[in-house]
Amino acid sequence: MLKLEPGMIIWTWITFGVVLVLLKRFAWQPLLAMVEERENKIAESLRRADEARDQAEALLEEQQKRLAQAQDEIEAMLKESRAMAERTREEILAKAREDANRMLERAKADIERERQAALLSLKKEVADLVVTATGRLIGMNLDDEKHRRLIDEYIQEIGKAN
Repeated sequence: MLKLEPGMIIWTWITFGVVLVLLKRFAWQPLLAMVEERENKIAESLRRADEARDQAEALLEEQQKRLAQAQDEIEAMLKESRAMAERTREEILAKAREDANRMLERAKADIERERQAALLSLKKEVADLVVTATGRLIGMNLDDEKHRRLIDEYIQEIGKAN
């Protein structure tokens, strides 16, 4: 088995103490400085990551606000476009109605003119027929001017009676 010798134990402890003092004097401070520096770098990186995350969140919120504003503007433009289309539609319909009414009035006026012309033509034909028939019945010819005047008076009397 293993034998423990007191001299070896003492020298081991002395060597351990010397190495410990040397490490403490020469290596411990640089190691602690490196660890502290590493901690500081990690803390700084975490701080920068938090700042970057906060900035990203702020940018995201700003973009969402802009997007909502753009959507509101789009909705307003769509609403305005719909209203403008409805106004245009109403204007077109009103113009079409107006044109149709104008055409109807024009047609009525044309019909009335044609009716008046037909009545006038009919009066002349009736007058000529009456003059001819009267001339045959009476056997003598009155001049055309007197016949027409008599017929016109008679037609006016009939028109007033109706």
